Amino acid sequence: MLALGLAGCGGGKALVRPDTSFDQASGRTVHASSARGGTLRLLMTDAPVSLDPGDIGFAYGADLARLYARSLVTYAPAPGAAGLRVVPDLAETLGRPSDGGRTWTYRLRSGLTFEDGTPVRARDVKYAVARSNYSAELTKAPRDLRDLLSGTYWGPYLDPDLDHFTGVTTPDDRTVVFHLKRPFADFDHLAASPQTAPVPRAKDTKLHYERHPLATGPYRFERHVVGSGFTLVRNPKWKRDPNRAALPDRIEVTEKVPAADVDARLLAGTADADLTGAGVLPKTRASILASPERRARADDPLTGLVRYAVLPLGVKPLDDVHCRRAVQYATDRAAVRAAYGGPAAGDPATTALPPTVEGYRKTERYTHDLSRARQELRACGRPAGFSTGLAVRDDRPGDIAAADALSRSLGAAGIQVRITKLSAFHWGSTAGSPAYVHDHHLGVVIDAWAADYPTGYGFLAPITGDVTKTGNQNVMELRDPAVKRILTGGLKTTDPARRAAAWSAADRQVMEDAALVPLLAQRTVLYRPDSLRGVYVHPAYGMYDLAALGTG
Repeated sequence: MLALGLAGCGGGKALVRPDTSFDQASGRTVHASSARGGTLRLLMTDAPVSLDPGDIGFAYGADLARLYARSLVTYAPAPGAAGLRVVPDLAETLGRPSDGGRTWTYRLRSGLTFEDGTPVRARDVKYAVARSNYSAELTKAPRDLRDLLSGTYWGPYLDPDLDHFTGVTTPDDRTVVFHLKRPFADFDHLAASPQTAPVPRAKDTKLHYERHPLATGPYRFERHVVGSGFTLVRNPKWKRDPNRAALPDRIEVTEKVPAADVDARLLAGTADADLTGAGVLPKTRASILASPERRARADDPLTGLVRYAVLPLGVKPLDDVHCRRAVQYATDRAAVRAAYGGPAAGDPATTALPPTVEGYRKTERYTHDLSRARQELRACGRPAGFSTGLAVRDDRPGDIAAADALSRSLGAAGIQVRITKLSAFHWGSTAGSPAYVHDHHLGVVIDAWAADYPTGYGFLAPITGDVTKTGNQNVMELRDPAVKRILTGGLKTTDPARRAAAWSAADRQVMEDAALVPLLAQRTVLYRPDSLRGVYVHPAYGMYDLAALGTG
């Protein structure tokens, strides 16, 4: 999550619809307010996977954590491209790189305390990183920091001597230094993770810490019944910061509310927002879009998730780039979007990168062109076409409908696919296993991806990285040295504009390789009652900025 301007993002205007009667909060603050007080009522259809800042793996969890946990840096509180800019939070400034980008230093602000008045010290940040990245107990969050930090460490639960954790050092009570294995110009984005929110060692209760994380943000936990709900109230030790409006006096979260009931309460105004930003049900969406009054209170932001089909290079004839390009040209993205639910469900995707990350450039390497598809089939020695399997998760109706639409459009070019529905629970050992994919001749796999942090590197590196035997994220089995070279070079580039250009170049190379077929840049319809204040969609999380919301 990196510092950049509108030009650096290269796609800021794509975040906002031209129709000003709909999706207003994606581009500006709706019902701006500075009035403090009242209760913000949030609903969830399930329960948070974890409220522990060190064990958060979903965007909504990172958005929520900002209410009670401050990280070293965070994303600017703004809609549109401005919200992708990283700004200081606990730290006085953004990280100061040295040693060619292998060392990053942060200086904590003075006077910071936890909710109990205990001073926040650099070692609390070091301990937070150690427990979240080097333990078998906390497993929900990404391990990006561990993969990058130098040295070997067993974790504080097995080795309590933090001096053995050399990946982070603390020369004094206010200085935190990260030592990396290699240059990483995107590091401020990793420092924006809730994992850098300090945790006092004496208060760490391992898996039970999520019941009451010790607050450094504007709110503290007053009540938390795991699996039922929780209440946040003002933290009297918090000093105002520029990144959080903190308008309500109380925030009440009710969990395990049926989705239809969530929608009904939002429409009735008896609840203020869906905490997860998942969006309303298709039936509710249709009724909202059909009503001018309700439509004006709805938003349809890009979520940062791209739905795509991958063409594993280990499955013949998809090992031939011309056969892969035949699939690209034969794909009717308009039909696929209709299968997902039409314009409100998303925009036809033409690049691997979504418009919400640094490095995105709107291009279209492959148009829907059956004559070009047939030319490519002749070039790969399959003039009559070919047949292959298409894998899709069995619990995703949208993906299944998209598979049907994709099957029809490919069939028009002579590419016949048989749809195989695989268990979502076993996805990592089936679609995520190259051996399984090869044995079952699955030449097309429908999948989706969103970056852990909004840069081109954050999106592309995992899905173009090492091919593993199981749980494989590089399902297309792409081993292009040009992509690796561009991404590695970008991480050594300190200039934000040049770095964004590198991510764009990597995106173009992935499309040249033709092993990823972009289908849909996902949108989701959110509804905001009239009572909600300070509403805007934060692009780093793809949902309303929970730290900005108020009522009145």
